Amino acid sequence: MREFPSPDVVDEGLLLRPIELSDVNAWFAYLSLPYVVQHTSWNVKSPEDLRSLIATYNSEDPESPMQFAIVDKASGVFAGVIGFHAMSVVNRTAEISYNLHPDYWGRGIITACCRALVRWGLTEGGFVRIQATALDTNLASARILQKCGFEVEGKLRKLKIVRGESRDFWLYAITNANLNDIDSL
Repeated sequence: MREFPSPDVVDEGLLLRPIELSDVNAWFAYLSLPYVVQHTSWNVKSPEDLRSLIATYNSEDPESPMQFAIVDKASGVFAGVIGFHAMSVVNRTAEISYNLHPDYWGRGIITACCRALVRWGLTEGGFVRIQATALDTNLASARILQKCGFEVEGKLRKLKIVRGESRDFWLYAITNANLNDIDSL
């Protein structure tokens, strides 16, 4: 299993830790809700889909995806996932992604975790660019990315098939030149 330090979240009620196989059932439970994945490209059919993803996340390959569980410190409850689902060591770039159990929506949790992960990625992770894509109907994700200092770079037309339909995504990015902007947001 690849070892890497977890980013510190400014919100003291949250903890980021590497995702584990023990998180699968809680993760699958909310990703199975149609309204949770409605504005995403997630298409998980079974807990086994997530188990194989976690095996990829825990690979020794330095370019394998890196995901963290978002945990409520007080209760120890698994609340969601954030991480880099695509990375390039050569180009020093990563693509961030996240999802959260609906019981935790509207509390600023993803914004706090996104800021922490971006700060960590642009400093300790050595990335020069972090990007994100958001389905064109995912207004909540667009707001989160903007709050975290990402700038929209354009629309990627018909980027992915989402539940049988070619869909457009917005491309957002932040670079290490904008690192100071994160703390002032």
